[in-house]
Amino acid sequence: MGQSWNPRDGTPNLSGKVALVTGANSGIGLHTVKHLASKGAKVYYTTRSEAKARAAREEIRSLAPEIPENLLVWLQLDLGDIGSVLKATAWMRENESKLDILINNAGLATKDLETNEAGWETAMAVCHVGHFVLTNGLLPLLKNAAAVKDADVRVVTVSSSANHIFLPADYTLDFSSPAFLRGELPYEPWKYRYVQKRMFNINVLLYSMAKLANVLFAQELQRRFDQAKIPILSLSINPGAVKSDNATDYAGLGRGLFHDSIRRYCSEVWRKPEVYKGKYLEPFGEVKEPHRVAKDLNQVHGFWETTAKEVEKYLSRRYQASLLEW
Repeated sequence: MGQSWNPRDGTPNLSGKVALVTGANSGIGLHTVKHLASKGAKVYYTTRSEAKARAAREEIRSLAPEIPENLLVWLQLDLGDIGSVLKATAWMRENESKLDILINNAGLATKDLETNEAGWETAMAVCHVGHFVLTNGLLPLLKNAAAVKDADVRVVTVSSSANHIFLPADYTLDFSSPAFLRGELPYEPWKYRYVQKRMFNINVLLYSMAKLANVLFAQELQRRFDQAKIPILSLSINPGAVKSDNATDYAGLGRGLFHDSIRRYCSEVWRKPEVYKGKYLEPFGEVKEPHRVAKDLNQVHGFWETTAKEVEKYLSRRYQASLLEW
């Protein structure tokens, strides 16, 4: 963590670009909104409530008063509620013609196993499933942006080093089963049972599974973009140790690891997109190996197909809706 990267110096002019950032009420999301808008992008920032949106807007304006007000647009979104996601994506498709930058940032960590109305584990529902449906619903706008000559369209999914730190390399995973969506773990590794439970106020195994899902999603999304010859870059990043809402969930020494400044991927990503397609990045823009399951293409494909199948079943039953064609 010795060096830092200043997004003000490493981000190009974004005038005319349209961006959307989830989980923008504080921390990583809020600062990402600020930096994108300060470079000229029109930024849709999502929060679950109007009160949080108002507070976020006031903080952004206090930090960067030079940002024109019309570049900050609130979009109500609760990623744990698929109905909210459908409503938000429908609104975007009706009111925007393109989307150049999608930052899937919102996350959640819980202490105990909790499930939502669909039966999905809460962290997995917010970190992965909600973003899966959101990205799908925004595909027409992303594709429109990518159809323009010399377009530079990005889908950045925020993960965490937890995906390979807390899940043992030989951890038994089966993404062909929907059990992973329900938070059903094969077993508790001894390090978690005897050490990590005492160190953290969250269930780091469930959180790690959700963050691993972010990596696999970004990787498979890129493969599908490439297969369809759609010039969009998808990648996942570990933003580094930052001060965010989830920082308060770490007990003891863990809290000392969090720095004040946001760490984003380095300017090299902007200049050499081919190097980073589908990759997992850690500070500062360095390609890293995530959990080894990401190398098992059968697992990665199973993960995608299982997610899509379970989402389709839920959409059909609850909303008489379906996913758009990827």
